[in-house]
Amino acid sequence: MMQLHAVPIAILIAYVVLTLVVANVVLRRRLGADHFLAAGRQLPMFMVLVIILGDWLGGGATIGVSQRGYTEGIVAWLYPISIGISLFALAFTMAARFRRMGAVTVPEVMGRLFDEKTRLASSIFIALAYFTLGITQIIAGGALLTSLLGVDKWLADLLSALVFLLIVVAGGLHSIALVNFIQCIVIFAGMACALFFSLRLIGGSAIEGLRMLVHGLPPSFWSFGSISPVTWSGEVLSTVFACFAAQAAVTGIFAAKDTKAAVGGTWIASALIIPIGVVYVLVGMCARVHFGSELPYGLTAGPAMILELNPVVAGIALCGILAAVISTGPLCFLAPTQIIMRDIYSVYINRHESDSRMLLLSRLLSAALIAAGLIIGILLYDLLKAIFWAFTLRCGIAVLLLSAAYLGARRVSEDGAFFSLVLGFIVMIVWSVLGSPYGIHIAIPTIVSVFVGAVVITVFRKRRAPLSQETHQAFYLRQTPAAGDEGRTGAGADLSAKQANG
Repeated sequence: MMQLHAVPIAILIAYVVLTLVVANVVLRRRLGADHFLAAGRQLPMFMVLVIILGDWLGGGATIGVSQRGYTEGIVAWLYPISIGISLFALAFTMAARFRRMGAVTVPEVMGRLFDEKTRLASSIFIALAYFTLGITQIIAGGALLTSLLGVDKWLADLLSALVFLLIVVAGGLHSIALVNFIQCIVIFAGMACALFFSLRLIGGSAIEGLRMLVHGLPPSFWSFGSISPVTWSGEVLSTVFACFAAQAAVTGIFAAKDTKAAVGGTWIASALIIPIGVVYVLVGMCARVHFGSELPYGLTAGPAMILELNPVVAGIALCGILAAVISTGPLCFLAPTQIIMRDIYSVYINRHESDSRMLLLSRLLSAALIAAGLIIGILLYDLLKAIFWAFTLRCGIAVLLLSAAYLGARRVSEDGAFFSLVLGFIVMIVWSVLGSPYGIHIAIPTIVSVFVGAVVITVFRKRRAPLSQETHQAFYLRQTPAAGDEGRTGAGADLSAKQANG
């Protein structure tokens, strides 16, 4: 029978209580729907940074990669490295454009670039993707609590979901930003403790521990050849492209006080995300050396290894993992809430809803999504596969955004955008059902089908309406569109304060 770990549990409980106190500080302020969904567009650079990190950390970059490190080795590094690359690309290409658009959601941007049916399709795909990611965070939090408490999976998942619920409902994006600032500090402290003391445990010192990893594991653990290059290249592509339609991360950009804060926060996040994932992969590899091929009590590699450490160290390290999960989970449920309220409810159900009722409905919807995610999460186990599937859902939207930015909006028509998204979704489903033939990751045929579909359909169904002057100015930094040069960029200033604030 699994023993309870009193000291780590006490540290973790104290940390969760502190997190909830900080989250509920926001309740003392009078919030409107814009503050709940976009923090009033007043976030400084460091807050933008922690929102972006919050989206990309979580169970996948901690528990997920440590488990893959345990089973496959350094091939698990591909996940954090591809996230870093994707954020670098986002900062370089789209971060300033997103902020200047003055939107709240990625589908809202799609609607301005194309039309309302494309906005609706984007809303459905991104909301579904983030709901899936939210479920994986409930699972990750539950896995950690199962490790500590020795309780059934359903109860651990329930406790994880309750923490998410209390943070989101408290104050929306304001609450999440405050919480994530603390989480990032705890994450770095936790990962340092986890790796340093895990290496000491298996080798007597950190240096000897590294030698044990090199010499005590099969050569395949130090090779990227353990899986097909076609498969891992698809995983990298899906992560990179998904970043451009990452509603939760882009929320930080939309909510930035200016373009400098938006771009700067994204740059810094791209540099910080890689070492976090790399460290947790090494922790999983330490678990392989320490435990062999059988983990105790059915635990995942990261928590199992950490619980072998000194109780105080284990408590700090587990807080680091929990911080990553808490920083991501609430965002994953806020993102579909933003989309449903902004892109579906406000467009198709009630365009003139009062601010107070929008706030109430946003909170109720967040709670309902978390409850539904809990029910599904209790039945779901495979973390990283679910994450990559959710990423693929967003890839087609990223293809259209980049095509509009660099080929020019006139080369991707409204019908081209909409029907290529539908085509990409069908291809993704078919490819999944076929079991990814020839080891080709589902992201590759999805990306290709959306791009080719958009270009071909546009040849036969031309764009019906040019971009509005405001949208063109925000997306291309030109005052008026010149024929044929929508894809070029030039020097310019932000939109007026009124436009930038939606």
